[in-house]
Amino acid sequence: MRRYAGEDLPVGCRIAVVANDALGNYVVSTPLLQMLRTKWRPSTLHYYSGTRTEELWMEDAKIDWGFPLYGSEPHFSVLSAFAETSEPYDLVINLENTAWSKAFASTIAAMNTYICGPCVGGDSRADLPFEANSQGRLWADKEWISAALPLNYPFLQTGFIGEIFCRLAYLEGDVPPYEVPAREVKEDVPDILISTAASLPEKLWPLEKWVEIIQRFKAQGMEVGLIGAKPTAQSLFWKGSEGEDELVRRRLVKDLRGAFRLPAVVGALAKAKAVLTIDNGILHLAVGSGSPTVGLYRYGIHRLWAPPYENLAVLIPDDDKGVDTIEVDNVWEALQRAL
Repeated sequence: MRRYAGEDLPVGCRIAVVANDALGNYVVSTPLLQMLRTKWRPSTLHYYSGTRTEELWMEDAKIDWGFPLYGSEPHFSVLSAFAETSEPYDLVINLENTAWSKAFASTIAAMNTYICGPCVGGDSRADLPFEANSQGRLWADKEWISAALPLNYPFLQTGFIGEIFCRLAYLEGDVPPYEVPAREVKEDVPDILISTAASLPEKLWPLEKWVEIIQRFKAQGMEVGLIGAKPTAQSLFWKGSEGEDELVRRRLVKDLRGAFRLPAVVGALAKAKAVLTIDNGILHLAVGSGSPTVGLYRYGIHRLWAPPYENLAVLIPDDDKGVDTIEVDNVWEALQRAL
């Protein structure tokens, strides 16, 4: 394998993308998938991710074949990959920095395969050095949330991770918006959909503030729905399930957790008048659905993870404060503008 530095790929090339198994990570990879399709018109585009996002990438028309790298036994993942890849890949792009993803990316790369992103070197003793250019420096940079990122790397127009992935793959031109599979939902959907759980406790907004914002909507005769993973999975993998249960117990929300498969979640989000969510996967699905969305972010993280799209209003605390300090009045004003 050899480091990729923007070389032309052959006609009918074969490309593999390795990505994190989180909703947000899948959605932010969709601009990259679109640009790869447009630029190279590959005969094969394979996607290695995991079981949590499988319902989406299995229905993604940009992907020819996918495999749940995360959620399967490691030996089974490798054997299945080789069973599917009888021909070598021309380009492997790894968007994840775990030891498993780096080892896997190097495993599916043949001698002449170009590789982009973190991977293990040919002797399996250390990581393969990044290319000696600006893209290589960005791959190695540990401060992707820095406000100076586009200044330090002039090939970036923004610090948004969706654009970063495209530029690190040497793709030029306008970065397309999210494109995620959606299924129509025939059931009635509440006026406002909220998502209150996330992967980290520091992303959470306090229960009492959720209660206040919901009560304001109820006073206007608007129904609020709670959307997310089914409760049995929510408590295993995400933080904030206790607050969700309390909102349901108080009958403040319609409980839609686990009510839909993920493409139908996108369809439900599209039917809502507005979506209020903290920084989690539902936020990215909501933005991809086109629904007006208000997102609550940690300061600094918003530079990397807030998609620069018109239907997203980003709210952040002061730079030395937590998400819990974002005021209800500020959220309410943003929602009124969205509506």
